[in-house]
Amino acid sequence: MDKPILFLVEDEEDTATLIRMIMEEEGYDVVHASDGNQAQIKIDALPPPALVLLDMGLPHVHGLELLAQIRKKTTWNGVSVVMLTADGDQTHICKAIMAGASDYVLKPFKREPLLARLARFRAPGLKRRTA
Repeated sequence: MDKPILFLVEDEEDTATLIRMIMEEEGYDVVHASDGNQAQIKIDALPPPALVLLDMGLPHVHGLELLAQIRKKTTWNGVSVVMLTADGDQTHICKAIMAGASDYVLKPFKREPLLARLARFRAPGLKRRTA
């Protein structure tokens, strides 16, 4: 069985490495883009992933612009997009939700709260890894 794909767009290397490790342990194949330009290219090239984790504050292209690109792509219509942000400003979070984000996670985060937040977007048939 193929693993579900998680598309991760995150420019902070440590954060991206941590998320990759956590999500691979949870059964996902992680495809990573480290800036907005890479993300645009991968959005056009990738088949729809099971889940997208999208940083808001990215170099080159802002996360909200990428979210708009994802939402315009008909083959990605059903894909859940969870925004990652270090900015707890409710105005920015509301803009993301109104633009089509499924949810958001504030950085820095801890493993279990992150997984709890993402649990409702779990790929069909993917079982939670137990310790």
